[in-house]
Amino acid sequence: MRLPSTSAKLMAWAGLVIGGVAWAVNTQLGEILPTADCIGKHHVSAIISLFGALIVLGSGALSWRLDSRPSIGDDRSLPFSSRLSALAALVFTFALLMQGAASLVLSGCER
Repeated sequence: MRLPSTSAKLMAWAGLVIGGVAWAVNTQLGEILPTADCIGKHHVSAIISLFGALIVLGSGALSWRLDSRPSIGDDRSLPFSSRLSALAALVFTFALLMQGAASLVLSGCER
């Protein structure tokens, strides 16, 4: 019986972990960057949100791609964790896109 490698386990959880971290960082930057958006008119918050959404989408694709591999040994938790992680990455991507859209609608100068 051959167990999945550590890198395969980490790739299975990539969408969930990277998605959660990216969303948390974007939420914190959403508190800081509206002032820069108001002053510079460059929509930095929207750009960072879009970049984060692309990273999370890529990590979700990595997790989903791992699900297509055949099961290794008797460990059936790897397909479940990779599917869960890929779906969580979609939720985090949606949240990041909504935060980016909000930063486009609100300029940061509203106070």
